[in-house]
Amino acid sequence: MKQPLWAGCALLLATTAAGAAPVRFTLGTENNSSDFSVQAVQHWKSLLEERSNGELQMTIVDGGALGSGTEVLQQLAGNEIQVSISGPTLLQGMAQPYQCMEAEFVFDDADHGYRVWTGELGQELSQFMEDNFRIAITGVAHRGARHVTANTPIETPADLKGVKLRVTNSLRSDVFSAFGALPGPLPYSELYGALRQGVFDAQENPVSAIHAQKFYEVQKTLNLTGHVQSYYLLTTSTDFLDDLSEEQRTIYNETAAETMDWLNALVAEQEQKLLDEIEAAGTQIVEPDIAAFKAIAEPVVRTFAEGNCRPGILDDIAAAR
Repeated sequence: MKQPLWAGCALLLATTAAGAAPVRFTLGTENNSSDFSVQAVQHWKSLLEERSNGELQMTIVDGGALGSGTEVLQQLAGNEIQVSISGPTLLQGMAQPYQCMEAEFVFDDADHGYRVWTGELGQELSQFMEDNFRIAITGVAHRGARHVTANTPIETPADLKGVKLRVTNSLRSDVFSAFGALPGPLPYSELYGALRQGVFDAQENPVSAIHAQKFYEVQKTLNLTGHVQSYYLLTTSTDFLDDLSEEQRTIYNETAAETMDWLNALVAEQEQKLLDEIEAAGTQIVEPDIAAFKAIAEPVVRTFAEGNCRPGILDDIAAAR
């Protein structure tokens, strides 16, 4: 899957001993070093330095050291940091008309969602972010389907009745409430402890995140609900972009695109391996009745879209099948 070449970056200059002026910039993410996305940007860092002969130098600050995903985006909008990689956190806080791009069961499969995110709708969203927050989407990669982990098997929506489940946004709260769960928000960095202490009974995330954060250590089942196809977004401050030379911008765009392709390949190659490791650690892998979940979720998503999302967005998503 090839990346669209979107956007570029602004620069901070520091004089080297040789008198050159390298571009130094910071990438912040709440994902930790075990996450595929952080492995990818480490790969990107090497590509940038090699292709630019050391002129483009990126510092990576991971593990939420700069704050939550929302706080990182706020720093990005202010050009306090220049780049970030995360799930589509921006949809809830900054781009609410596009929230349905990460709604339950709107994509037939991973490729369908990828066509949406890298196609006209994804470019429209990037323009919205540029116009309103001076943030551009400079890359997209598949993150994996979101699944539910819990302490009991979740085979049908009825199995979620009364289950305290951490969710990330209001639409997901509506959907899981319709399933019978008791959804609530919690910062990502606090989730492991909340599951261990029983503050929450369950959570939902892609396999890569479940493995990287070791949620399987404090959950007995991983239930392959696949209710959302999720994507990594590489985002860049347009203030930072605008000061790059044409050559620097070309290197930035080309290496970002190559890195997103590298990340896509890594996710596809490693996801089953991670599932096997989670199962080997003692977590039960459950195959739920997907149709039962989908039947309940779809009308909830339609109602939410009518009141909260850009008109016609679900039709545009469906047209990319």
